[in-house]
Amino acid sequence: MIRGITFRLSESIVGAFVLAIGLFIGLETYETASTGTRTVVGPELFPYLIAFGLIAVGVSLLRESVSGHVAHETGFELDWRAVALISGGLILQMLLLERLGWIVATTLMFFAATLAFSERRVVISILIGLILSGAAFVIFNYGLGLDLPIGTAFEALFGGDD
Repeated sequence: MIRGITFRLSESIVGAFVLAIGLFIGLETYETASTGTRTVVGPELFPYLIAFGLIAVGVSLLRESVSGHVAHETGFELDWRAVALISGGLILQMLLLERLGWIVATTLMFFAATLAFSERRVVISILIGLILSGAAFVIFNYGLGLDLPIGTAFEALFGGDD
């Protein structure tokens, strides 16, 4: 008996999208100038781990969509509003990171993610995002000695080190 391959379009689209994001992150990390240090664990480790995880999940989703073993037999239910908000938040962070810096760009990304999960307390969401991104900024910049961007707008406003 020849078994036909079931092909679920929506699962395949999500799998291809996740795979493409993983490949993009891996390629961008590879092309980004290295710090020049010869350490085993450098600033590129985490983006590579994230890229590897996304690639693995994307390949797995594609394999499952082709084989017909999907989580939802009636079809994949996708909350397009949540996907758009989180994707938009990530894109917004990438676009604003250089100009407004890590703290502002990441706070906006966090806020977009809270909206995607139907959180309606705007002020609380922004404050939590501000606290978390500020803590990450302090830990990375002062604790680990890595330089997260402050933002050209704030450097110009407060007189950067140029």
